[in-house]
Amino acid sequence: MKVLWFISLFVMAICVSCTAYEGKSDTSAFTEHDESTPAKKQASATKGIREVGLLKEVEDSGYPLLTLTIEFPKRHVKEYFVVNLEEVNGTNVEDMNTWVGQYVSFAYTSELTNALLDLQLDGKSLLDEDNTAVNAQTQKITGLLSGADEETAGDLPGKISITATDNTVLDFEFFVTKEMVEANGESVVGFYEERTANTIKSINLVSK
Repeated sequence: MKVLWFISLFVMAICVSCTAYEGKSDTSAFTEHDESTPAKKQASATKGIREVGLLKEVEDSGYPLLTLTIEFPKRHVKEYFVVNLEEVNGTNVEDMNTWVGQYVSFAYTSELTNALLDLQLDGKSLLDEDNTAVNAQTQKITGLLSGADEETAGDLPGKISITATDNTVLDFEFFVTKEMVEANGESVVGFYEERTANTIKSINLVSK
């Protein structure tokens, strides 16, 4: 009888352990949090960040890209986000413009990117842009230019790379010009800065 009693207790302990394990649910793809919580601390390890903010401005950055200015009043900050209309379902310019001044719920990813400020060959700039942002403190890389095989024909930038002698490689998204194509394979100096790129993956108007 004692043996049967101990066996019964052992079986019950196993059942309780299994039930406790099955009760643990997996975390959702995006971490929910309110506006008062810093977004970076709420980042999901795999998918992204979910936020709620006040849409202040919609700027056309060249189809299919829009740049959204979203404010977080409780934190007294505003941030900029890029949305690709061809990748985010249910979005269009008309709807976005009607949402200005209202709260939106959105999910996004955030990553550091290298923004090319100037590209020089033999001390001469290859970019037809104002390079006043370049100064003595600006980061730079010297190396062989690659990826500029042809001029950018579409609405989205291409990707070029600069490879230094120590095999350090930096990639830049940029609209390739004729001058850059001619310098492809040559030793150039790229001036750049690191920026945070916030890319929206889904967005909806918050119901009143």
